Order: sequence, then C-alpha cells, then structure tokens
Amino acid sequence: MTGESRLQKLKEIAFSCLKLGTIGFGGIAGMVATIENEMVVRRKWIDHQHFMDVLSTSYIIPGPNAVEVVMHCGKERGGRLGLVVAGVCYILPAMLICLIFGYFYKRYSSLPDVQRFIFGIRPATTALVIGTVFRLWNKTLKNNITLILLCLLVFAGSLYGMNEVLLIIGAGIINYLIYAAKNKLPLFTGGIFLTPFFLQVSSKFSDSKLFFIFLKIGAVLYGSGYVLFAYMEESLVRKNHWLNHQQLMDAIAVGQITPGPILSSATFAGYLINGITGGVLATVGIFLPAFFISFFLHKVLSSARKSQKLRLFLDGLSAASVSIIAAVGFHLFTSSVQEWQGAVILGVSLALTLFWKKLSTVIIILAGSIGGFLLLKI
Repeated sequence: MTGESRLQKLKEIAFSCLKLGTIGFGGIAGMVATIENEMVVRRKWIDHQHFMDVLSTSYIIPGPNAVEVVMHCGKERGGRLGLVVAGVCYILPAMLICLIFGYFYKRYSSLPDVQRFIFGIRPATTALVIGTVFRLWNKTLKNNITLILLCLLVFAGSLYGMNEVLLIIGAGIINYLIYAAKNKLPLFTGGIFLTPFFLQVSSKFSDSKLFFIFLKIGAVLYGSGYVLFAYMEESLVRKNHWLNHQQLMDAIAVGQITPGPILSSATFAGYLINGITGGVLATVGIFLPAFFISFFLHKVLSSARKSQKLRLFLDGLSAASVSIIAAVGFHLFTSSVQEWQGAVILGVSLALTLFWKKLSTVIIILAGSIGGFLLLKI
C-alpha cells in the first residue's frame, strides 16, 4: 500500500465515520442499521456475513457494540491506524455535542423555562428503562430457573446498595459454577482478580481519579447501556458525591438525545464535574478499553463465543444486567411519579415505548421534554 493510497483510505474512513457518528440515532439497532448500510452496502469494506460475525462477537464483550463494530470495519479498510481513526471519528461528534450541552446546562439550567424542558426528559427516560426491562426479560432468561433466581438475587442486592459490578461478575461466576457442578465442567474463575480494582475509598476529586473511574466503567460495562447509569450512580453520586441524582439523570437523558452511543453521557457528566478537562478525560477513559478490545480480542472471541464455559458465564452476566436495569428503573420510577405531571409523561412515554416499538427513542425523549414544558405551565 503506497503512502498516498493509505492516506486516501484514512481520509475515507474519517469522513465515513464522522458522518455515522453524526446520524447515529435510535439506540444500538438504529446505529447498526446505519453502519451496515454504509460499510457493507455502499462501501463494501466487508461482506454481510463478516459484518454479522463482528456484530455478534461485540455483544458478548464489554464496551459499546456500535463503536467496536465501526472500529473493526476501519481496521479491515485501513489497518490498525484505520481502526483508531474510525473509533475517534465515530465518537467525536457525540463528544462535541455533549460538551456544548454541558456548557449550556451549567449556564442556563437554573432558568425556569429550561427547567421545564428538563423536567419532562426524566420520566421519558424512565419509560425507556422500563421498556428495556420488559424486552430483555424473555430474551435473556428464557424461562431458565437458575437465571431467574440469579436475576432476583441481583435485583435485591442492587436495591440494598451492593456494588453493581461485583454483582454482575458474581452472577456470571455462580451460573457457571452451578452448571460445572451439575455437568462436571472444568472450573473457571476468571474475573475474581478484578475485585480490588472496583473498590473506591476516597471521595477527594482529582483528574486522575475521574479518568480511572470512567476507565473502570468502560472496561466492565456489559449489556444494555442503561447499566451505565447504575455504575455512574455508584461512583459519581453515592461514593464520591461529585454529582447529584438529578444531574446524573440529565446526563443519561443527554446521552439519549444525542447521536452515537449512550456512553457519550460520560462526556456530559465529566463536563459537569470539571469542565472541558473533565469531559475529555471521561470520554477518553470510558472508550479507551474498546480500542484495546478491538485491537486484540475480536478474532479470539469470534471462536470463543462458541465455548460452553464462556456461554454459561455470559448468560449469568446477562441475567444480572437485566436486574441492574430493573433496579435503576425502580429508583427512576419512584422519583418520576412524585408529581402528577411526571406521572402523566411517564404513562404516555411508556405506552409509546411498549406499543409503538419502531418509534425512535429521540422522539420519545423530545416528546417528554415538550410535554414537561407544557404541563408545568398548567
């Protein structure tokens, strides 16, 4: 490959991924649709079967699925440098938009009209969380008694205040051990060594601590993006008190209404904590693990996902993820229905989520925002 052709390919990757990062609305399904149309149909960087193999692998590893798929396509087109360019350009639009939102939020959120718009976003987000739990319950648990019991135990532990990361990893290990004992499979105890890494002892702020908190989240985030809320609530609200619950809910809502992965909520939260520096550090920290995963593990996991041992462990992770989402939904529900306006918006948004499944999440969030603005005037 000549220097000129390599540069041309990198420019092509950058342009394509900047565009995808700007129009990537509609959650993972919407983002995957735009990526497949761009990378497979239009540009033919990889074929459909290859795309589906990469996509299915991304579902069983930590990190944002769409970002990992985009980076893999970039690697196929432009090598390792293409992977980096693809990831950076796909993430960049959402990061910039969230930084702008963070600036206006910090400056104008005390204004009554802005407060009315923000008020309606919260119950709409709650409806999306509840709808996610309903959708995932049957797909994940599949009437498996062991997974259902693990799900209930993790839900109770989360409500009690236990560390969500440890609950999820523990569920995966327990599910494997149960089947190992039943079927005499070789024991697998991966993940236990991570335990000390999740313990936080001081609430004193520093840029390095902010970076490593989001690096930790990016390294272990598994399942729905809504699990992000639980991790951030534990680290940023309950343990370190850098944000309050309302600010965190608004950060998740911003991640919903902006293009790209919901992990862009980290940019908004980081900006609220420490301005542009905090926003950039949070973004780099939460997405950095996905770059390493895409560099080294895609080919390995393409075959490893067929392993019975890994499948049992991941089934436990999935069940626990549903419980964490349910616990988040419970907390959001109790805070959203304290006023009748919030209850109305929640009810309408939940009906739209459950009965009009093709409706974009962006429309639901914006409808909730406008509804809050109008109802609070009554």
